[in-house]
Amino acid sequence: MPLHAGREISSKRVSGLVQVYQREYHLPRHTNPFPEILDDTIYNRILKDPNYWISQELEDKIIQTVSQSLDISGILYHLGTESLITNAYELLPLDDSRIDLGEMIERLPILIGRLTRVVYLNVKPTSNQKVIFVFKYLPEYQDKWYDAVFFQGMLNGLAVLFELKTFTIRMTKTKLFGIHVSHKELGEDILFGAESNEYEMEWEEDSLFLSRSRLTKDDVNHRHRVMVTSRMDSQLEEISIVDVKDVVGKSRELAIENRDLEAAVEVLKSFKQELEKKQLSMAKDLKLAKNIQKGLIPEIIPDWNGIQFWTAFTPMQEVSGDYYDYFPYNMDKLGVAVCDVSGHGVPAAFITALSKLLFSNFKKPKPSETFKLINRELLDLVKQQGYTTCVYVLIHDDYKVLYSVAGHPRPILYRAKTKQAEICEGDGTFLGMFPDAGDTFRDLQIQLEPGDKLFLYTDGLTEAENDKGKAFGEEKLIHIIESCAEKSIQETVETILTNHKEFTMGTDPMDDITLLGLQLSPMLPEFNLIKAKGDEAYRKKQFSEAVVFYEQAHQILPRELDTQLSYGKALAYSGNFEKAISLLESYNKFKTNHFKSHSVLGYCYYQVEMYEKAEIEWKKAHSINDSNLSNLYNLAQLYRKLNQKKKMKDVIEKMKRIEETYLHILPLEKKWESLPDE
Repeated sequence: MPLHAGREISSKRVSGLVQVYQREYHLPRHTNPFPEILDDTIYNRILKDPNYWISQELEDKIIQTVSQSLDISGILYHLGTESLITNAYELLPLDDSRIDLGEMIERLPILIGRLTRVVYLNVKPTSNQKVIFVFKYLPEYQDKWYDAVFFQGMLNGLAVLFELKTFTIRMTKTKLFGIHVSHKELGEDILFGAESNEYEMEWEEDSLFLSRSRLTKDDVNHRHRVMVTSRMDSQLEEISIVDVKDVVGKSRELAIENRDLEAAVEVLKSFKQELEKKQLSMAKDLKLAKNIQKGLIPEIIPDWNGIQFWTAFTPMQEVSGDYYDYFPYNMDKLGVAVCDVSGHGVPAAFITALSKLLFSNFKKPKPSETFKLINRELLDLVKQQGYTTCVYVLIHDDYKVLYSVAGHPRPILYRAKTKQAEICEGDGTFLGMFPDAGDTFRDLQIQLEPGDKLFLYTDGLTEAENDKGKAFGEEKLIHIIESCAEKSIQETVETILTNHKEFTMGTDPMDDITLLGLQLSPMLPEFNLIKAKGDEAYRKKQFSEAVVFYEQAHQILPRELDTQLSYGKALAYSGNFEKAISLLESYNKFKTNHFKSHSVLGYCYYQVEMYEKAEIEWKKAHSINDSNLSNLYNLAQLYRKLNQKKKMKDVIEKMKRIEETYLHILPLEKKWESLPDE
């Protein structure tokens, strides 16, 4: 049902708003655009009668309706500017005397009273060039955000009328909340929730003077003419005539242009927000992909059978197309692969994940056979949408190395005896691109001697360029390797990276970079001798003596897992629990399914009263070997220690199912009975 007009608000503001709405949607002036809000009689009065007044409720309803499709705050701001300019003539002295900006501001409450009966305005000059405006509503009326925007537009009209060049208008206090959503130019550092709305207007230059001028015509249009005089010199005044109707027309044009511009800005903001959402979503996806890939690529490769490994992996983006991994073949062989998938980012990372699975599944005695199977699977799964280059080496326990190359940079072998490095032989085409690629793969063989080093890498290392466009190249890589004759494999890899970084200083990376170096330890005979002495002492349960030998062996090959486990167990049984924990935790990162390492680590945690971790490790050990009674006995004792009667009972029942006559069951049951009920 249409709302009825009251006697609170001048219809002038709504009239201007309706006309803007009609122009925006090309509606004829005689058509009522809001029949559901006001009837045609009231609509015609609003447009034709400048002295017509309506209710605050009706104005609010119209403004809310228009705001659903137009930038209402921008329109109201410019209507406020226009309203001040068009009504300023009526505020000028009748005797045609001049007034300055300060005097005009003092008369502003008169104009407010002609526009609304729900608010009143207090003017508080603080200096000749600064004024505070206090804008308050009568108690029975509700504050409206659009009044704040409209009034600030009126203050802008003052600045336009007096041709101010340097001025500021800002809201300092408001009873409203979230008003910036409606008009962001109101000001910074606004105090919200105040008792009134306050504005501050400040200007720097001396303002102009305004006065009425005599009208030469009776045409009502001439009532918009004002005389503007600039106070440049008391004896010589420049006089100019400003037709305010022209200013109003221009203001309306600017209002429409500004509305369109602000609408475009809002669209761009919407696009920006949507883009930011998508970028945030992509960033989360990339972070997830990065974390997944991080789990697929080993941080380190443990020492194996006297061979030490050191790796460097630098992805160009969040996720990489480069990939390396190692694949144990029981106890007598170890496979090592370095791959480079075409492209970068998530698609390439997907193929690297697939490659890991395929290498794990196809552990063939010859690298070429592994390549043939992987090539076939990639063709089926990837459909030639990406290819992979790879070098795969299979190291035997007698240090014979079989390797094959699939479209990848060939390995570089450094011989300790000759102190020279050379590029190995090898060819073969990509994986996952050609059905007949299997015919190109060849197995080649080298024999490692103590001190020898072998380097596998991707082309991102050698093809990287300096700021002059020169590639790092294989020749430079070989020279650096030969200069590291007396260095360990770790030191050699780090030296290569340092030189590479210096060479490419000032350039952006063009590709992912992977470098994997391995070396047959020159101290292998000494290591084997010391390790054997440690094993002998351990078998005799001379754990303190075993610790001494294992520590020496561990210093020679710090990543050799078998030594690490033996060293950790000897430390645990000799009472050095803290150091044992460090070694066994490191071991379990590589060997997650070793019963003894979890069992002994649980024992160490128990001894240092880290009971929660002890429980976790003993449960892991139980999941690996669920019939081990000693491990279950440890768990039962732990639950007794923690007064967890129910858990202790469950463990005892498991022990009974394994071996009912186990000698420790009866003592455990008696201890269980002595526990208080939970």
